[in-house]
Amino acid sequence: MIKKVITKKQYEFLEHELTYLQRAGTISEEEKGRMLASYDVKDGLSFITILLAIGALLLGLGILTFVASNWMYISKGLKFLLIIVCLIGVNFAGVKFETRFPKTSRSMHYAGILIFGAGIFLIEQMYNISINFNSSFLLWAIGTVCIGYFLKDRTIILFTSFLLLIYLNGSIFLDETSYPLAILIFLPVLYYLVKQFDYPRFLSFIMNVLAINTIILFLMEIVPKLVEDNSRTTVLSILFILGIALTYIRVPLKLQKITAIQGHILHGITAIFLTYEFSIWFPLAYFVFLLYLIQKGSLTSIVIICALIFRYYTDSFEFLPKSLLFIIGGLLLLVFGFFFEKQRKKGGESIEP
Repeated sequence: MIKKVITKKQYEFLEHELTYLQRAGTISEEEKGRMLASYDVKDGLSFITILLAIGALLLGLGILTFVASNWMYISKGLKFLLIIVCLIGVNFAGVKFETRFPKTSRSMHYAGILIFGAGIFLIEQMYNISINFNSSFLLWAIGTVCIGYFLKDRTIILFTSFLLLIYLNGSIFLDETSYPLAILIFLPVLYYLVKQFDYPRFLSFIMNVLAINTIILFLMEIVPKLVEDNSRTTVLSILFILGIALTYIRVPLKLQKITAIQGHILHGITAIFLTYEFSIWFPLAYFVFLLYLIQKGSLTSIVIICALIFRYYTDSFEFLPKSLLFIIGGLLLLVFGFFFEKQRKKGGESIEP
């Protein structure tokens, strides 16, 4: 049986409740032990983990600083050899310590990732290799995703995602020669890895950000070539529909809440921009839609309504008293608060994002 991973606080709460049931005679001690054995406690950021992570960072920076400060005095062959020796050395130490000192081992691999990335830039400089910096981040990401897969380390996969965000946006805004197609290979691989980690929240959030960022840049690249007039409105409209779709799309349960929140954020932001593109019918229809979402229990929609009110308030400074805006906003929030309290008291629908 696969054990469910829970936090230390959840485990302590569960243990406390099962102990209460045991003392009350509801369950036996053996049943309590069998139930607790079905769970594993998730490792948190302990003092040792933080200390070793900082140590790995300082080690990597120290080696790189030493090499960089003496770079001009070292021959090309020795420079290359230094990079390879440092890279192999720290990773070998990581493998060597894996069994007895797993946290120290992981820190060695983190230092190796830093050395690997810096080595890419140093070798490019050493041999005058003309590669755009965003392609260098792609090479770095290829190395880190392989190490992350081998070690099953979510921190490394998270770092890979940030490298890919730099590669993706750098390719579009700085290179501007072609769409970074490599991201289309990386995304399925990263989502596969996120699934293996059972969809941790922050990592899942960043994966979705990377995917949404990819779609936005793809639309910015393709739509102007297909639609000469109103390409901006077309892009915003597609993203608005995508945002609504994300709130209803069927994804794994642990990914559902995060995806829904990001869908709300996406259609909320694009809707505010679209109010400048369309006539009054659009904001009115969208306001009704938000009220529907709030009735279904969406807290995020309250924030979007407040942002929508503020957007129109900024256009009406001269003829709308500031106090009136606060009165309207305050009344709306009181009504929404009353509605949610009423829902909870009568045990109604669960509150959605």
